[in-house]
Amino acid sequence: MSRFKFFFTMLYKRVILKKAKVLGVVDMARIITFFNHKGGVGKTTLAYNVAWGLSQVGKRVLMIDGDPQCNLTEVSIEDVDDLGGQSDLFSGQSDFDLNKHNIYEYFKLYIEPTPKERPQAARLYEKKTDLNLLAGSVHFAELEETISLALANIGALSHVPESTYMALQSLGENVDFIILDLSPALSATNQLFLMLSDYFIVPVNPSIFSRQALENLNQIFRLWNRKLSSFDIFSRKIKDLPKMLGIVCQNYRPYSRANEENTTSAKRFEARLAELNNQATLLAKDLSAFGMALTEVEFLNAFSESQPYRIANFPDYNQLGVVSESEKIPVNGLTINELKKHVLNTPQYQEKIKDFNSECKKVVDGLLEL
Repeated sequence: MSRFKFFFTMLYKRVILKKAKVLGVVDMARIITFFNHKGGVGKTTLAYNVAWGLSQVGKRVLMIDGDPQCNLTEVSIEDVDDLGGQSDLFSGQSDFDLNKHNIYEYFKLYIEPTPKERPQAARLYEKKTDLNLLAGSVHFAELEETISLALANIGALSHVPESTYMALQSLGENVDFIILDLSPALSATNQLFLMLSDYFIVPVNPSIFSRQALENLNQIFRLWNRKLSSFDIFSRKIKDLPKMLGIVCQNYRPYSRANEENTTSAKRFEARLAELNNQATLLAKDLSAFGMALTEVEFLNAFSESQPYRIANFPDYNQLGVVSESEKIPVNGLTINELKKHVLNTPQYQEKIKDFNSECKKVVDGLLEL
């Protein structure tokens, strides 16, 4: 079978699956992307915690590390010493070679097919029950040029959006959620993968730089929509446009001590958050005009404990971040045993985990309502 016949056969299969989903015959994985072109907003940390939270309520979750920096892979896999160099074997899964089983090796056969090679099923790292990972790779960046040419409508590469979508859908078989962590860049790769997702969340922190990033995203997403709208996958409604769910604020700390709400510092913090809220609302309203964001009614139906468009406020968790990275477990997966091990089993840190879990639950519960 030629690679092109193979692609069209697989695409037809995806269309049939989508129709089956509409009829309620079969469920397809919801692809949730975490993206902000501003770095340092806790994107990977948020993705990991949300994925863990979904798996804890019995959902089958696949994490995809779409950042060539491989941070999600680094924080979730034990004993990964050299992500970009020599062959690494995953702890506890001795036959799992990082250089052979990663995002680049999987997607390159869909994006850059060769006559002798056909796409193969991805081999995943099992973090725990119901939580798997498609590991990252520094070589994933090597697909950027091909994807960029494809999005410029180079005829020989016109298959790329459809074949990439097929690759994602293949990964989504027998999975409830795909959690996709992208790099902080305005790359063609990010453009393609975000537009092929179902929903996306924009992590922010309380800074003027996050506000500026939200301002820029309006024009960015409009441009991305225009560039991809002519491809069959969107023009023929094989794939709906992704919808922005809202923002999630990291390092939320309006005050550090009790009864400190009225201090000048606390007022400045709340004013910055109000600016982020306003900018997120403007962004959502603009994007919802052409179907790329939830309406306020849709937001409130999903995230009933939040106000549009701020889904959650994750507290500044201080040393818990260090513990999480050391134990390769997200903050909402830490137990008293880990706290004791790192001499942090105090009422203060127990309360921090409680607050963190409460905010994570808002995101998870909302995703379950979609």
